[in-house]
Amino acid sequence: MKKSHATLLVLLMMGLAGRASAVSLTFGHWLVATSTDGNYSYAATVNRQGEVFGEFCAYRSASCRWLLAVRTSCRFGDVYPILANSSSGANPVAIFCVGAVGHRIYGMALMNREKLEQSIAHAAQVGFAVPLDDGGFTVANFQLNGRVQATSFLQKSFFAEIQRRRQAQAAEQPL
Repeated sequence: MKKSHATLLVLLMMGLAGRASAVSLTFGHWLVATSTDGNYSYAATVNRQGEVFGEFCAYRSASCRWLLAVRTSCRFGDVYPILANSSSGANPVAIFCVGAVGHRIYGMALMNREKLEQSIAHAAQVGFAVPLDDGGFTVANFQLNGRVQATSFLQKSFFAEIQRRRQAQAAEQPL
């Protein structure tokens, strides 16, 4: 297993998406897997600083969300503006802080899905500029090689599993 994938699995075990399953697929720099508790599936990548960017899908809500886990602190529940920048363009994106997910790693849910996806559409790399309290910025960069295949596989398998679970639940209902 690549060091970056091991780091991703450690972060996931710390609470970002639950413990990762032993079965995973790699597409370029991206890893696709499901948590062992069956609550989440995800497609994500890890940068050199051990930060994570990816799409995480929750079976309970039957929905997917883009998340960041970065070394920039935030207060739980606060919403912050950030800038997503790539060769496809720069777009303002709001983040919702989900709090600490590890030692000096903070989870952030990206709120402007369409704008984010415009910024990563045909790009090889994306950078997220996060404003700091002192007026400066910190930037987290992520490789996007394999993202399209990884997220496509994630969404197809996730929604197929949602359908399977609904059918199994309906079959268990008494007539």
